[in-house]
Amino acid sequence: MKNNRKLAAMILGCMIYAATVNAQPGMSVDATQMYTTFKFMDSQGTVLNSEYKGLFCGGYGASFRFVTAGGFMLQVRAGMRKVGATMVYDNMSYRWDLQYADGRLGLGYMYTGSEDIKPYLYVSGYFGYLVRGYQTINNEDFDLCDKKAINNIDYGVIANPGVQFELSKLSSVYIEFSYLMGLANIDKDASQKASNIGYGLTVGYQYKFGK
Repeated sequence: MKNNRKLAAMILGCMIYAATVNAQPGMSVDATQMYTTFKFMDSQGTVLNSEYKGLFCGGYGASFRFVTAGGFMLQVRAGMRKVGATMVYDNMSYRWDLQYADGRLGLGYMYTGSEDIKPYLYVSGYFGYLVRGYQTINNEDFDLCDKKAINNIDYGVIANPGVQFELSKLSSVYIEFSYLMGLANIDKDASQKASNIGYGLTVGYQYKFGK
Protein backbone atom coordinates (compact mmCIF):
# COMPACT_ATOMS: atom_id res chain seq x y z
CA MET A 1 0.00 0.00 0.00
CA LYS A 2 2.80 2.42 0.91
CA ASN A 3 4.65 1.59 -2.32
CA ASN A 4 1.47 2.30 -4.32
CA ARG A 5 1.07 5.66 -2.63
CA LYS A 6 4.70 6.54 -3.31
CA LEU A 7 4.29 5.57 -6.96
CA ALA A 8 1.11 7.65 -7.29
CA ALA A 9 2.84 10.61 -5.66
CA MET A 10 5.82 10.28 -8.02
CA ILE A 11 3.55 10.10 -11.08
CA LEU A 12 1.58 13.15 -9.92
CA GLY A 13 4.82 15.01 -9.23
CA CYS A 14 6.13 14.21 -12.72
CA MET A 15 2.85 15.38 -14.29
CA ILE A 16 2.96 18.65 -12.37
CA TYR A 17 6.63 19.20 -13.27
CA ALA A 18 5.95 18.50 -16.96
CA ALA A 19 2.98 20.85 -16.93
CA THR A 20 4.80 23.75 -15.32
CA VAL A 21 7.93 23.38 -17.49
CA ASN A 22 6.23 22.97 -20.87
CA ALA A 23 3.22 25.24 -20.40
CA GLN A 24 2.47 28.92 -20.63
CA PRO A 25 1.71 30.19 -17.11
CA GLY A 26 -0.97 32.71 -16.28
CA MET A 27 -2.04 34.46 -13.11
CA SER A 28 -5.76 34.85 -12.46
CA VAL A 29 -8.07 36.69 -10.09
CA ASP A 30 -11.68 35.64 -9.73
CA ALA A 31 -14.97 36.19 -7.90
CA THR A 32 -17.51 33.48 -7.16
CA GLN A 33 -21.17 33.38 -6.19
CA MET A 34 -22.21 30.06 -4.63
CA TYR A 35 -25.43 28.47 -3.44
CA THR A 36 -24.34 26.49 -0.39
CA THR A 37 -25.95 24.11 2.07
CA PHE A 38 -25.14 21.08 4.24
CA LYS A 39 -25.44 17.36 3.93
CA PHE A 40 -26.40 16.02 7.35
CA MET A 41 -26.93 12.60 8.93
CA ASP A 42 -27.87 12.31 12.62
CA SER A 43 -26.65 9.75 15.15
CA GLN A 44 -29.54 7.42 14.23
CA GLY A 45 -28.47 7.33 10.58
CA THR A 46 -31.36 9.55 9.44
CA VAL A 47 -30.50 11.82 6.51
CA LEU A 48 -31.91 15.33 6.99
CA ASN A 49 -30.66 17.05 3.82
CA SER A 50 -34.07 18.42 2.80
CA GLU A 51 -34.50 20.20 6.14
CA TYR A 52 -31.58 22.53 5.32
CA LYS A 53 -32.10 25.45 2.95
CA GLY A 54 -29.22 26.99 1.08
CA LEU A 55 -27.67 30.46 1.17
CA PHE A 56 -26.10 32.53 -1.59
CA CYS A 57 -22.52 33.23 -0.51
CA GLY A 58 -19.55 34.96 -2.12
CA GLY A 59 -15.91 34.07 -2.54
CA TYR A 60 -12.75 35.29 -4.24
CA GLY A 61 -9.28 34.03 -5.03
CA ALA A 62 -6.07 34.19 -7.01
CA SER A 63 -4.47 31.36 -8.94
CA PHE A 64 -1.72 30.24 -11.26
CA ARG A 65 -2.93 28.33 -14.31
CA PHE A 66 -0.63 26.32 -16.58
CA VAL A 67 -1.86 24.97 -19.94
CA THR A 68 0.33 22.94 -22.29
CA ALA A 69 0.09 23.06 -26.08
CA GLY A 70 -1.72 19.72 -25.91
CA GLY A 71 -4.33 21.08 -23.51
CA PHE A 72 -3.19 19.54 -20.21
CA MET A 73 -4.20 21.95 -17.48
CA LEU A 74 -2.91 22.52 -13.95
CA GLN A 75 -4.27 25.13 -11.56
CA VAL A 76 -3.08 26.15 -8.08
CA ARG A 77 -5.43 28.49 -6.23
CA ALA A 78 -5.74 30.22 -2.85
CA GLY A 79 -8.73 32.23 -1.69
CA MET A 80 -11.56 32.88 0.73
CA ARG A 81 -15.11 31.57 0.53
CA LYS A 82 -18.28 31.75 2.57
CA VAL A 83 -20.73 28.90 3.07
CA GLY A 84 -23.81 28.35 5.16
CA ALA A 85 -27.40 27.17 5.43
CA THR A 86 -30.66 27.83 7.24
CA MET A 87 -33.21 25.56 8.88
CA VAL A 88 -36.52 25.84 10.74
CA TYR A 89 -37.02 23.02 13.24
CA ASP A 90 -39.52 22.75 16.13
CA ASN A 91 -40.49 26.42 15.67
CA MET A 92 -36.83 27.44 16.01
CA SER A 93 -34.98 29.29 13.26
CA TYR A 94 -31.34 28.36 12.66
CA ARG A 95 -28.73 29.95 10.41
CA TRP A 96 -25.05 29.11 9.88
CA ASP A 97 -22.54 31.56 8.38
CA LEU A 98 -19.04 30.12 7.89
CA GLN A 99 -15.96 31.57 6.21
CA TYR A 100 -13.01 29.47 5.06
CA ALA A 101 -9.53 30.19 3.77
CA ASP A 102 -8.74 27.46 1.30
CA GLY A 103 -6.15 26.16 -1.10
CA ARG A 104 -6.80 24.07 -4.21
CA LEU A 105 -4.85 21.95 -6.65
CA GLY A 106 -6.63 21.06 -9.88
CA LEU A 107 -5.89 18.95 -12.95
CA GLY A 108 -7.87 18.94 -16.17
CA TYR A 109 -8.02 19.52 -19.91
CA MET A 110 -8.59 22.60 -22.06
CA TYR A 111 -9.53 22.46 -25.73
CA THR A 112 -6.90 24.55 -27.50
CA GLY A 113 -8.06 24.04 -31.11
CA SER A 114 -9.76 27.44 -31.18
CA GLU A 115 -7.84 30.67 -30.84
CA ASP A 116 -10.67 32.67 -29.27
CA ILE A 117 -12.92 30.34 -27.26
CA LYS A 118 -11.49 27.49 -25.19
CA PRO A 119 -13.78 25.21 -23.16
CA TYR A 120 -12.22 23.24 -20.33
CA LEU A 121 -12.87 20.94 -17.41
CA TYR A 122 -10.77 20.36 -14.32
CA VAL A 123 -11.22 18.77 -10.91
CA SER A 124 -9.59 20.18 -7.78
CA GLY A 125 -8.91 18.83 -4.37
CA TYR A 126 -9.35 21.54 -1.76
CA PHE A 127 -8.33 22.10 1.85
CA GLY A 128 -10.14 24.73 3.92
CA TYR A 129 -9.56 26.25 7.35
CA LEU A 130 -12.41 27.93 9.22
CA VAL A 131 -11.55 31.56 10.04
CA ARG A 132 -15.03 32.74 11.07
CA GLY A 133 -18.19 30.91 12.03
CA TYR A 134 -21.50 32.04 13.50
CA GLN A 135 -24.74 30.27 14.29
CA THR A 136 -27.91 32.29 14.77
CA ILE A 137 -30.74 30.69 16.73
CA ASN A 138 -33.82 32.88 16.35
CA ASN A 139 -32.18 36.30 16.95
CA GLU A 140 -29.26 35.20 19.13
CA ASP A 141 -25.76 34.83 17.64
CA PHE A 142 -23.14 32.30 18.75
CA ASP A 143 -19.45 32.36 17.78
CA LEU A 144 -18.71 28.79 16.69
CA CYS A 145 -14.94 29.33 16.63
CA ASP A 146 -14.87 30.72 20.15
CA LYS A 147 -17.00 27.86 21.48
CA LYS A 148 -15.09 25.30 19.39
CA ALA A 149 -18.48 23.96 18.32
CA ILE A 150 -17.40 22.98 14.81
CA ASN A 151 -14.35 21.33 13.28
CA ASN A 152 -11.93 23.87 11.80
CA ILE A 153 -10.84 21.67 8.90
CA ASP A 154 -12.80 21.09 5.72
CA TYR A 155 -11.62 19.23 2.63
CA GLY A 156 -13.16 17.74 -0.49
CA VAL A 157 -13.32 17.99 -4.27
CA ILE A 158 -14.60 20.62 -6.70
CA ALA A 159 -15.53 19.96 -10.35
CA ASN A 160 -15.21 22.97 -12.67
CA PRO A 161 -16.42 23.07 -16.29
CA GLY A 162 -15.79 26.43 -17.92
CA VAL A 163 -15.02 28.51 -20.99
CA GLN A 164 -12.05 30.84 -21.51
CA PHE A 165 -12.36 33.80 -23.90
CA GLU A 166 -9.12 35.15 -25.32
CA LEU A 167 -8.85 38.96 -25.32
CA SER A 168 -5.28 39.02 -26.62
CA LYS A 169 -2.19 36.81 -26.63
CA LEU A 170 -1.53 37.76 -23.03
CA SER A 171 -4.96 38.19 -21.45
CA SER A 172 -8.28 36.40 -21.22
CA VAL A 173 -11.47 36.18 -19.20
CA TYR A 174 -13.28 33.04 -18.16
CA ILE A 175 -16.59 31.83 -16.80
CA GLU A 176 -16.89 28.53 -14.98
CA PHE A 177 -19.44 26.56 -13.02
CA SER A 178 -18.49 24.59 -9.95
CA TYR A 179 -19.81 21.77 -7.83
CA LEU A 180 -18.26 21.56 -4.35
CA MET A 181 -18.54 18.31 -2.43
CA GLY A 182 -17.13 18.32 1.09
CA LEU A 183 -15.69 15.03 2.31
CA ALA A 184 -14.80 16.11 5.86
CA ASN A 185 -17.16 15.82 8.81
CA ILE A 186 -17.38 19.37 10.18
CA ASP A 187 -19.62 18.32 13.09
CA LYS A 188 -17.86 18.03 16.45
CA ASP A 189 -20.16 15.16 17.40
CA ALA A 190 -18.49 12.12 15.80
CA SER A 191 -21.80 10.20 15.91
CA GLN A 192 -23.25 12.68 13.39
CA LYS A 193 -21.99 13.77 10.00
CA ALA A 194 -22.27 17.22 8.43
CA SER A 195 -20.46 18.25 5.25
CA ASN A 196 -20.45 21.27 2.97
CA ILE A 197 -21.97 21.19 -0.49
CA GLY A 198 -22.34 23.99 -3.00
CA TYR A 199 -22.96 25.08 -6.59
CA GLY A 200 -21.22 28.15 -7.95
CA LEU A 201 -20.56 30.51 -10.84
CA THR A 202 -17.10 32.10 -11.17
CA VAL A 203 -15.95 35.00 -13.33
CA GLY A 204 -12.22 35.61 -13.66
CA TYR A 205 -9.50 37.53 -15.45
CA GLN A 206 -6.17 35.99 -16.45
CA TYR A 207 -2.88 37.60 -17.41
CA LYS A 208 -0.48 35.30 -19.23
CA PHE A 209 3.25 35.60 -18.93
CA GLY A 210 5.00 35.76 -22.30
CA LYS A 211 7.31 32.89 -23.19
